[in-house]
Amino acid sequence: MEAPADTTWKGFSLAERDRRWEAVRKQAAKRGFDCILVPLCVDGRNQHLSLEQARGMRSDCRYLTLLENGAVILPTDGRKPIIVSDVEQGNDWLPEFRRVKRSWGEAMAEALIEYGMERARIGVAGLSRGRVVHGRAYAGVVNHTSYAEVLRRLPNARFEDDDDAVAYARYVKSGEEIDCLRRGAAIAAAGIEEMGRVARPGVTDAHLYTSVMRRMLELGSGYYPLALYTGPLDAARLPRFEDPPEGRTLQPMYRIHNEVDALWGGMIAQEQQGFMLGPIPEAWQRVADLQRDLFYAGLERLKPGIVYHEFIDSVNSFGKSRGMNSLILMHGRGYGDDGPLLTPQDRGERVREVVMQEGNVYIWKPIAMSDDEKVQYSWGGCVVLTKTGAVQLVKRTPGMISIQ
Repeated sequence: MEAPADTTWKGFSLAERDRRWEAVRKQAAKRGFDCILVPLCVDGRNQHLSLEQARGMRSDCRYLTLLENGAVILPTDGRKPIIVSDVEQGNDWLPEFRRVKRSWGEAMAEALIEYGMERARIGVAGLSRGRVVHGRAYAGVVNHTSYAEVLRRLPNARFEDDDDAVAYARYVKSGEEIDCLRRGAAIAAAGIEEMGRVARPGVTDAHLYTSVMRRMLELGSGYYPLALYTGPLDAARLPRFEDPPEGRTLQPMYRIHNEVDALWGGMIAQEQQGFMLGPIPEAWQRVADLQRDLFYAGLERLKPGIVYHEFIDSVNSFGKSRGMNSLILMHGRGYGDDGPLLTPQDRGERVREVVMQEGNVYIWKPIAMSDDEKVQYSWGGCVVLTKTGAVQLVKRTPGMISIQ
């Protein structure tokens, strides 16, 4: 990859800004809205959430403005959006915006009134957990104090959940967005390579963690904490660290798992790789072999036009033919979970009829398990759906790596 001096992100184009605005307008008009409101959202940093969850709270604003904090009023009739924010300065997309003077609710209401929305049907993004974004936000992401003030000031307007109008615009990535995610995936893969170089018995978790983070930051990634899991082979559940404690040391026959995320252009890419500090036991190798075949089978099946329930059911039944088990684990990549969230805890019942589309980008990392489920393994990387099928953003080979 390029040397650190050559890794400055050049920014999204104005054409990308206009594409995003128009995509949201199109989705909102299809649902019969006169306007989309992206209100002030909860500050996830104060909610004891992971960084991904906290970033996800304000991802609709970031998608439309590239600002870290703000509210957006976007009419569906083609007029430019009004942006309200309290950040210090704008950006190339929005060199000027309206600053909040007295209250967020007042500023948002005044913008809606200025655009004649007193009796309009207004779609509100982030009011509830979405199907294709905000999958982890069970109560939505809206700051309800400021939103209540907007409702009070426009009593005759109809405010409704936007029915994922913003979400479905985010769901399909442009060429510029895919390029960012490809770069991020390459940085994450470089972080995994560094992990394989450094990990040895006697090395502390903290040193391993720092080495991987340093490598990705050198390559231009924005700060996004690595999730590191280490522990004995027979541990039922490995502890997760985003700030490993001092003195915790890797031991022979420890297993290492990870979620390696990199930020490029504000977009989150993820790659994943398991390591064994010693020879891989036969039971683990069988599960890793199943996981490899499951990964490639899913990659072949992922195509535009497939309905989620078809894909979910095929993945979850894959392991039965070998007397083992399998389970889907996949979610979108972008400013957050830009796509349905499919995990062992959330099996995708809410999104079974959602259709996959060209331009979707996922972290595809299915789980393979022994029949008794005591041995479980997941491996994965970012994939993009093209016209002909799914393609890895970074070409890597599934499997567990033995370090001896």
